[in-house]
Amino acid sequence: MAAPLDLEALKSLPLFMDLTPPELATAATLFFEKSYMQNATLFVEGMTGEILYVIKKGSVQILKKGPNGREIVLATLKAGEFMGEMSLIDNRPRTATAKVAEESQLLVMTKKAFTTLLEKHPDIALKILLVFLRIANERLRKANESIKQV
Repeated sequence: MAAPLDLEALKSLPLFMDLTPPELATAATLFFEKSYMQNATLFVEGMTGEILYVIKKGSVQILKKGPNGREIVLATLKAGEFMGEMSLIDNRPRTATAKVAEESQLLVMTKKAFTTLLEKHPDIALKILLVFLRIANERLRKANESIKQV
């Protein structure tokens, strides 16, 4: 059995900031922590996704294949940021590849755990979904600004 997650460390992560201490304790039971070595691939563009990753320590690069087949770095995510949330919601293939940029500690939530959260703790799920939405809006605004500059 995995060791319980450190609630003090979790409450500093943006995904969990809006949760009360009891809500945080409940949400924490649905995640597990995993270490990844540098250059580990978390997921590949086009594959089915069913996992959310939250960076506790380290960094992850989000990559896309360019026209010449070479990988282009779209973003480098750091501690506190997350990726893979879309796969919990829409059941569509991954839109990019994610590789660990440096040795990292990630919190992992499976789609099954997310479904449990939605069914048994909708109040907590709503708070987490609102963070997903806020971050998705920020990412879309950045993308729109990048496009304007092209």
